[in-house]
Amino acid sequence: MNDVDWRRVRIFLAVAVAGSLSAAARELGLSQPTLSREMLALERETGVNLLRRTKQGVSLTEAGERLVETAARMGRAAGDFAREAAGISAETVGDVRVSVNEVLGTYLLPAALAALRRRHPGIRVDVVISNRVASLDRGEADIALRMFRPAQADLVVRRLADMPLGFYAHRDYVARHGDPAHWGDLVGHSVIGNDLDADFIEGASRMGLEITRDDFSLRCDHLPTQIELARAGAGICAMHQGLAVRWPELVPVMTWLQLPALECWCVAHRDVRRNPAIGATMRHLADWFESDPYALSRAT
Repeated sequence: MNDVDWRRVRIFLAVAVAGSLSAAARELGLSQPTLSREMLALERETGVNLLRRTKQGVSLTEAGERLVETAARMGRAAGDFAREAAGISAETVGDVRVSVNEVLGTYLLPAALAALRRRHPGIRVDVVISNRVASLDRGEADIALRMFRPAQADLVVRRLADMPLGFYAHRDYVARHGDPAHWGDLVGHSVIGNDLDADFIEGASRMGLEITRDDFSLRCDHLPTQIELARAGAGICAMHQGLAVRWPELVPVMTWLQLPALECWCVAHRDVRRNPAIGATMRHLADWFESDPYALSRAT
């Protein structure tokens, strides 16, 4: 009994799930006669009749019903074994998929990935730039940089440095229109904000500031475009303080209104954290963004 062939147990499990020999054979890529022979061999190995065979098809015997859950546990263990084995390789080579929002992906991530490639040329990186949260459970990304604390229990997380925010405008815009001294002064100003994405409006509401989409003179959900509009002198825009300093034409405005800093987290699913390529990429990105990514991106 200690020599039971896992391959045959897998066939038994497929038959139990599919409900027929022919369906299980198709799923496993076997011929039905081959599958039938393997099932008979498993029954001989175990000394247990697992299937009830009739002209109408097959069904599980009482013994088969009792053993199917054990077979399922073996299947899950085999999957765990395969994932662990895939992560044991000592070479830092492989594909890594990184999810990041538009601002980080456009202005900060390129320098970080250039440094990663110099250090680990065997790592190939797929970059997913979206403000939508990628699902690590569904494999949409291996690593994500997020602006909020992850809540799932099955993630590996590392808290990085917060990212301060502020309001900025082109110095020529401020020369023409002035720097609003209080919230009421914004009337008549050109404020750059979101179109369909309500994150900024909801965040302002939590600060006690009641604004609506109609308060924005220029609306766009692509955050780098908002920054470029401010650089062009089109109005006032909220942005990362560390980014704004790279453009001397931008000056801080409305400094009396303190925006909460953005949290930054580096996140990976625990099932893939032992993969050498993913592990090396996560450590590199976490170290990069934990120090001063703004200065590092300007230096490259």
